[in-house]
Amino acid sequence: MKQDRVVPLYRAAGFPTPLTGAKAQSLARLHGAGLAIPDGVCVTSRWFGEVASRTDIGETIEDQLRDLGAVPTGTGRSLELIRRALTRTLWPEDLVLEVRAAAERLLGEGPVMVRSSVPVEDGAGLSYAGVFESEGPLSTTAEVLSALARCWAALYSARAFSYARGQLPREYAAFLQTWVRPDAHGVLFTQDPVTHARGPITDVAWGNATDTTSGRGSATRLALADRDSGDVLPHELRDSLISLAEQGEQLFGHALDLEWVWSDGRLHTLQARPITHATAVHAPTAAAWWPDSDVGALHDVDLGLCRRRFEGALQKHIWLRRQCAALDVPTYREAYVVYRPQDTERLAAELSGHLRTEFVQINWGARGTGTVAPLAELADRLKRGHDRNPLADPAFCAAHIGEIVAAEASGFSAVLSDGTVVIEAFPAGLPGIKEGGLVPSVFTVSAEGAITREHIADFDRRCRIEPGEGWWWRPQDTPPYSFDRSDAEVLDIARITRALCDSLGEARVEWYAGDGRAMVRDVSLEGGRLDAPSAPGGQLISGGVASGTVLNLPDLAELDEAARTLEVSVIGSGTDNAAVMADARITAAVAAVRRTDNVIVVAEYPSAGLIPLVDFAAGFVFQRGNLLCHTAIVLRERGVPAIVSRDAAQLLCDGMSVEVSPAGVAVVHDQERVC
Repeated sequence: MKQDRVVPLYRAAGFPTPLTGAKAQSLARLHGAGLAIPDGVCVTSRWFGEVASRTDIGETIEDQLRDLGAVPTGTGRSLELIRRALTRTLWPEDLVLEVRAAAERLLGEGPVMVRSSVPVEDGAGLSYAGVFESEGPLSTTAEVLSALARCWAALYSARAFSYARGQLPREYAAFLQTWVRPDAHGVLFTQDPVTHARGPITDVAWGNATDTTSGRGSATRLALADRDSGDVLPHELRDSLISLAEQGEQLFGHALDLEWVWSDGRLHTLQARPITHATAVHAPTAAAWWPDSDVGALHDVDLGLCRRRFEGALQKHIWLRRQCAALDVPTYREAYVVYRPQDTERLAAELSGHLRTEFVQINWGARGTGTVAPLAELADRLKRGHDRNPLADPAFCAAHIGEIVAAEASGFSAVLSDGTVVIEAFPAGLPGIKEGGLVPSVFTVSAEGAITREHIADFDRRCRIEPGEGWWWRPQDTPPYSFDRSDAEVLDIARITRALCDSLGEARVEWYAGDGRAMVRDVSLEGGRLDAPSAPGGQLISGGVASGTVLNLPDLAELDEAARTLEVSVIGSGTDNAAVMADARITAAVAAVRRTDNVIVVAEYPSAGLIPLVDFAAGFVFQRGNLLCHTAIVLRERGVPAIVSRDAAQLLCDGMSVEVSPAGVAVVHDQERVC
C-alpha cells in the first residue's frame, strides 16, 4: 500500500512497530506530548521490502543469509555481497520518486539526516545503540538516496552480526529528519544507568552531535539535581533537561535514555529509548582470560574498547583458527584478558603457557593503539597500560594479546584452476606487501609436487621486530640480495594451502614462514579458483577485455596512505563504506575516473588505495604487480580486466583509446597525444 511506504514522522506511532520502528514511534509520541522534535519523514520497512522484492536485492539477501556461516571464514564475504547488492542495485523509479519528493520538502528547510529505525532497535533488552548507521547533514536528494543505501547496508555489517549473535534483523526502516545545528548536545538518563539511582544525569558536550553518540567526543557527566550543574549548563538548558526527563518518564512509564540537542535556546529531542539492562554485557567480577577459540564466552563480558576488535576481523580469525585446528594447520594464537593491576603476575604466568612467541602485541583499544613487548615483560606491560581501557567497573581493564611471529618470509598463496599452487613470497614485514607495491618472488608447485621458480625478486631491505608503540616491524636498508626460499618451506606452504582450499572450496592464504615451516595468518575467499597466469610472474591480474580512455595516476603515495589509515581491504572497501568514500584523497581519485566514461586506469602498481576506483573504471594497467594482493582479488571479483605492462607509463598517455585483454594493451587511437 502506497500510503504506508513513506509517512510523516509525527504519524509513525499510528503504525505497527515492524513498519516504522520503535525509534520513529518514540519521537512521534514525544511530539504528540508537545516536545520539540525535528520534522521528518519515515521510510517504512514496507518501502525497503518492496525495493528488495522488485529487484535482485531480495534474492541476494536470502541466498547469502542462507549460506551465512556455512564456511567459517565466509561470513564476512557473505555480508559484503549483501552490502554490495544494497549499494549498487538500481531501485525502482516509482519508489525512488516517493522518497525524492519527501526529501525535497525537507531540504527546502535546510540539511537533513538519514537515521535508522530498525524494528528491533531501542528495546529494553537489546538497544542496538550505535550498531546501525546514521548519516548527515545532507544537502541534496542524491546524497540522501546514497545515504539511505549505505545505512540499509549497515544492517549487514560484522558489528550487527556480532551484536545480534548471528540473528540478523530481517526488516529495515529509516527516517529523514531535519538537521539541527547544535550549540550543545548530549545523552540524558532519567536515572543512573549503572547504579539505577533516581534523578536525571546527562552527558554534555559542545560541537558535532554525532561525536557524542559515536563515543568520539569528550563529554562531561552531570547530575542535574546537583546545584553545581548550573555552573556548567545554562539555567534554561538545565531546566529544560529536567523537564524532559520528567515528561519522558510520565509518557513512557519507565526510565529513559534520551539523545538531545540544544540550539538557539531550544531543546530538541533526537531519540528516546529504554535504558538497556536485561542482557547488557556485565562488568567482570574477577580477573580472567579467554583463548581466541572461546568466542562464545566473550559476548557477555565487558571488553570496553576491545569489543570493536572482537566484533570485526577478529571474529573471522577465531573461526579460522578452529578451521586450522581441525586440519592440523598451524596458526598463531591470541587471547583476551580482563584484569586489575594486582592480577597481572598471575595472568602473565598463565598466558605464558598459551602464547609461544618471544614478542606479543597488546591492544587496549582499536588496532594500532597498543604496544609490542617481550612475552617475559607481559605482567609489567599490562600493569603499566591498565588505565588505557577502564571498564564499567574502573578497577578492571580489558586487553587483547596476540603472538608476533618472528618470520623470515611472508606472502600469499592459492590453488589455481589446474591444481597448481602459486606462492608469492616477500621478506616479512616490508611495507607495501598488502598494497601491491612490491614485486614478489613467485613459486609454483604442481599437483605432483614439482617446484618451479617463476621469478626470484631482488630486495634491498629487511625487517626486524622492535618492541614499542604501534607497528612492530622496522625496515633496514641492506645490500641488494635475491630472495629465494628452500624447497622444504615452499612445499610446506603448498601443503597448508591445499588443505585450506580443499576445505573451503577456494581461498587465498596469507602466511608467515621461517626455519622451513609455514604458519597461517589469514584467509580471503574468492569467487572461484584462479586461472593459471598467462605469463611468468602473474602478468595477467584479472581476465577479460575492456576498451576505454587512458587516465594515468602517477603518484600513489596519498592513496597508499588513505588505504593504510582507513584499513582498505577486500571487505568493506568501496562505495558501501562511508568512511572510505568521505576521504578527500579517495574522492579526488574517484572524481578523476568518473569525468570520462570507460576509463582505463594506468598506475605503477595495484595499490589498495585503488580499490574504491574499481567500481568506476573499465580496466587497469600496472607497471608491476602480483596476482594475490588485495586489489587483485577485488578486480577479479568485480570482473574488471587488469594486466601488468612494464612500460605502460611511457607508452600510454592520457586520452589515448586502448583495449586491455589477456594478450596485452593495444592502442586503438592515440589522437596524436604526446606523453
